[in-house]
Amino acid sequence: MHNYNIVYLMMFWLVAVALVSTYFGVMNLHPIELRFLSHKDFFATKSSKFTLMFENNSSHDLYDLHFKYKDQEVKVPILKAFQDKALCFETTFMSRGIHSLEEFSVVSFFPLFHEKKSRTLRVEKELLVYPNPEGESLFKHLSLKDFHSGDIHDFKGISRYKDGENFSTIHWASLAKNEKLMSKRFIYTQRKEKLHFSISQLKGTTENNISQLTKWILEASQNGFDFTLELHQISLDSTKEDIGEILEKLALY
Repeated sequence: MHNYNIVYLMMFWLVAVALVSTYFGVMNLHPIELRFLSHKDFFATKSSKFTLMFENNSSHDLYDLHFKYKDQEVKVPILKAFQDKALCFETTFMSRGIHSLEEFSVVSFFPLFHEKKSRTLRVEKELLVYPNPEGESLFKHLSLKDFHSGDIHDFKGISRYKDGENFSTIHWASLAKNEKLMSKRFIYTQRKEKLHFSISQLKGTTENNISQLTKWILEASQNGFDFTLELHQISLDSTKEDIGEILEKLALY
């Protein structure tokens, strides 16, 4: 009988420990809240990063947290009371348009390492994914020789350097001869006419045409070229709409 009492006490103790462990394990995950913080521009088929804020809104510390998204995992040994933790992940969307992030999970082995506790978290955030910028380069399309006058590396002479000029124009050979600081004067000049892009002038599938237009307007924007864009009944002008608004129209076309 005495031996049975020891067995019963041991079983009771093990059950009690398991229940207490489960309780503290659940309470270790319960206070966590998830908030979308920021992201880089998303383009279809391209990986891009985003940042989430994980918040502990309770008065006690949380331990041994593993935040998981797809095949990515970030471990946080301790998240102190009323502390926020910004974590960065990345993902890829295969098509343009409106998308949502998949579920996140937070896993912990606290307080007993052999007992896994997990909780699923969702981000209530819609993300706009721009078209994949693919196709012929803008400069090839425009025929670079016709669009510019002169070669970008050719210069016709030198003159005295003026304050505020780009250092890349300095004629170092003159300086090496102990002459005054001089600048190169280039033959190359860039024409200023506004470019025009139209989806109706392109041949191919809608998706290929949207990708091509996206590549062109990004290159035009990066090089400081003004342009207009025609999407059948939609007319856009880079001098009136910013690049984000134009990309949005392409993403939702």
